[in-house]
Order: sequence, then structure tokens, then C-alpha cells
Amino acid sequence: MTRPPQCPLCRVVSGDLQVDRIIEADRIIGVLNDIEPLSRGHCVFFPKRHVSKLHDIDDRDLSEILVLVKKVARAMEVENYNVLQNNGALANQTVFHAHVHLIPKWSETDGLKFDRDVPGGIDQKEIARKIKKSLSA
Repeated sequence: MTRPPQCPLCRVVSGDLQVDRIIEADRIIGVLNDIEPLSRGHCVFFPKRHVSKLHDIDDRDLSEILVLVKKVARAMEVENYNVLQNNGALANQTVFHAHVHLIPKWSETDGLKFDRDVPGGIDQKEIARKIKKSLSA
């Protein structure tokens, strides 16, 4: 497996970058986000194998990530939280090794914040047809 030498998550996997691993499984690592935490307990989970985006993650790895996210959320005894996964620069992905954030929402002022203004007039019919056609092929 080729790991890009500049990838910080690959450096965690190889041991070149020391972080507090809060949970680890055969194929997945979970760490506290010490660089840009949005709240106390903000964690990042990622496959040991380098892949850039969610659709590149092996299905088994993806399942394992969500199981670990659930275990850590329960261990933190957090009632409200966001699970976030960004793909590509336009979607605010800044580390191009696929990963999932668990962001506790301890109060209204910490954690993930986003704009709830919903643009009107979006027609979903065309994209629905495209998805169904692609999935049936």
C-alpha cells in the first residue's frame, strides 16, 4: 500500500506522527482532533489504508468506522452530536485521506454550526432519474 508521505493520517498510521489514539480496530483508527477541535471530544476516524473520498472506502472499513463512532459517542455519554464527512475541496475537505468526524454538541455554542437557510426551487426529479438509472445498470 502506498501512503503519500505528506498525508497526516497516513503518518498517524505509520507511527511517524504521534497522537492520542482513542480507539483502534484492525482497519480503522480513531483519534481526538487536537488540531482544529470544534468541541471537547471532537474525534476523527479513518481507514488505515489511504483513500481520498468516501466512495473509495472499502465497504467493510466504512461499516467499521460507523461502529467505532457509535462506541465512542456512547463512551462520551453525549446526547447531541454531529457525524460529518466531507468529500472534495468544495465540500470543505482539507485532509485528503477519507475520514469521519464525531463532533459532540455539549451546548448551543459549541460544536458544528451551519446555516439552516434552505434555497427554494430545487428540482430533485432529474437527479433522481440519474441515480436510479445508474444504480440499475
